[in-house]
Amino acid sequence: MRGIAIVPTYRNLRTLPEVLAGLEAGGIAILVIDDGSDDGTGPWLDRWVLEGRERWVEHISKNRGKGAALELGLEWARTEGFDFALSVDSDGQHLTADAMRMAAEMEVAMAASNDAEVMLIGVREESVEGYPPRSMFGRRLWALGVRSLTGLGVADPVCGLRAYPLRTRATVRVTSGRYAWEEEFLVRAAWAGITLREIGIQTVYQPAGVRVSHFALTDWIDSFCVWLRLAMLRVFGGTSGYRPRGPLTMRERSWRRLIGAAVFVGCVTGATVTWFIALPLLTWIAWRLHAPIIAAWLGFGLGAFIGST
Repeated sequence: MRGIAIVPTYRNLRTLPEVLAGLEAGGIAILVIDDGSDDGTGPWLDRWVLEGRERWVEHISKNRGKGAALELGLEWARTEGFDFALSVDSDGQHLTADAMRMAAEMEVAMAASNDAEVMLIGVREESVEGYPPRSMFGRRLWALGVRSLTGLGVADPVCGLRAYPLRTRATVRVTSGRYAWEEEFLVRAAWAGITLREIGIQTVYQPAGVRVSHFALTDWIDSFCVWLRLAMLRVFGGTSGYRPRGPLTMRERSWRRLIGAAVFVGCVTGATVTWFIALPLLTWIAWRLHAPIIAAWLGFGLGAFIGST
């Protein structure tokens, strides 16, 4: 199996050299996507490419977001004949030892899966020192979103350390271009029948004054719009008869959150909409979004009671 590490970067010149050195020490080919950096990253990468083998760089003239960088990198790797690609963040958050362990497990998984495709997803420790509360909130919110769209209990759907299969890369079409690209790809990969597996990894978070983050309010809005669009596809499009399968169908914390969301939506509906319209609608939507139908009914009953008092 032939693998490559894809490293999207934007204004991370302080940490990028160490990340690349660690990956190269692991013996894997490297493709860096410079997403319009204006801090000297571009010229540094042009020199870096000339100083070793199995090094490539692609420059994007204007910043287009992490999703666009990954899209470019995965397509490049696929057309160059690689079998799988690691995505590794350039801010030093991921340990290169974990990345190489994931590459080794991806080779084993692909060799053992025959014609089935496998995607590996990193799972960061929740108790690690310095874990940003905003990142934890986004992680848990998207865990709930992925559960509702696929029925799969993915613990860390926003983790950037992943191993992508490239043979069926062209069958997974993603429309978002920034941070939500990774979550949309995960959902659409599950819909396409790709098996999702998780691997525990360590994470390093820099102090707040040192950490470089490009996540903005517009990315939260983009994430919500992506989930809403996928939910509409799930409810009305059918996603080609997809059925959840694989080791992540087990119940975990996002399942409990989904029950809470179903109760809440059912309660609001019960307080505002008449029963002969609300109950069939709630039942159908809950079924399409893998939500607990009984919880939605109980919420409706509670809302109807509150609305009548």
